[in-house]
Amino acid sequence: MTTPGTNCFHFADRALDPEKRELWVGKAVRETETRVFDLIAYLLEHRDRVVSRDELQETLWPTVVMTAASLSRTIMQAHKALDDDAQKPEIIRTVSRRGFRFIADVRPPDSSALHIDGLSEVHFVRNGKARIAWRTIGDSRPDILFAPGFVSHLELRYRASNAADFDMQLAHRRRLITFDKRGVGLSDRLGPAATIKDTVSDMRAVLDATGSQRVILFAVSESGPAACLFAAQYPQRVAALILYGTFAKGLKDHDYPHMPSHRSHDEWLTHLIGNWGKPASLDLFAPSQVDNPHSRDSWAHYLRASATPGSAKNILTVARDYDVRNILPKICCPTLVLHRTGDKLVDWRAGRDLAAAIPGSEFIALDGIDHWWFVGDQQGVHSRRYKKD
Repeated sequence: MTTPGTNCFHFADRALDPEKRELWVGKAVRETETRVFDLIAYLLEHRDRVVSRDELQETLWPTVVMTAASLSRTIMQAHKALDDDAQKPEIIRTVSRRGFRFIADVRPPDSSALHIDGLSEVHFVRNGKARIAWRTIGDSRPDILFAPGFVSHLELRYRASNAADFDMQLAHRRRLITFDKRGVGLSDRLGPAATIKDTVSDMRAVLDATGSQRVILFAVSESGPAACLFAAQYPQRVAALILYGTFAKGLKDHDYPHMPSHRSHDEWLTHLIGNWGKPASLDLFAPSQVDNPHSRDSWAHYLRASATPGSAKNILTVARDYDVRNILPKICCPTLVLHRTGDKLVDWRAGRDLAAAIPGSEFIALDGIDHWWFVGDQQGVHSRRYKKD
């Protein structure tokens, strides 16, 4: 990349990408300390008002005491990073006795245009009483069906540059099929939470709607068990199976030690739902992003848009009781299981045990601490995805 990406905020011949944490000055990325970048990004985000020193302390550095001198140094470093004259500022102004304000005119990313080559419109297929939302990227072959985690949203998904980059790589010289499971995103939210059989049926309906006869099935997290069941039930439609950060059984058992107990799961679920609308459990889903204000805000917004607290609770309660261990020996397609060893949401050993139960499968332990597949080392996932197809 030699120019700022489409997710950047542009101002005064500069650009800031809060997700990729890049500050562009002119035509080059400017190396910026974490604290300085966070300050610039926060002031830009709240550019409609003066931000006080106390707010910066409480929001950006709650565990670090920032003296007046330390904050002044950080402000000066921000001016330097931006090539902004502190005496005659054009970007960040100090407002005496009140705080600081971002004063440059800002052109935000065009959120109405997704800037993804080959991205189709959102379509809907009816399966029983539910309408399932789906869309594609690209028009080559083979087809890849991507099964998302417990929440998804086919519009907001492609306004996050990391997720869009990941899917663009999946779609390179292929056709990527994505969908929202029933109960979340743009799909119908009717009746009780979808069962694993509902998800398998919806996956088949989406494939039929796209005219796809045979796919590489790529499933992450909570969708892994449904993907395994699909592969076992419809072997003629799955050319290869790729599983990331997932499991065969939702709860710990005497012969399945690497998942949470019933009590631990329900305590976590209560905490998650109790904090719905905030960046709930970001420390488990993406620990590397916990201190990124933009990621925190984006995750909170994504949760609110993707599901209601009640529907999310129902979905995860159903997933808690998944157990597909009995069908794993029936999977006959080439299978690759990937799991990051530092994953704090799903223990990597659950992935290892899953692979051990699928005949001829391969397990690869990846470095990293994030459960999200699209942050951290994306290449570690992409570089191995077709090894067995």
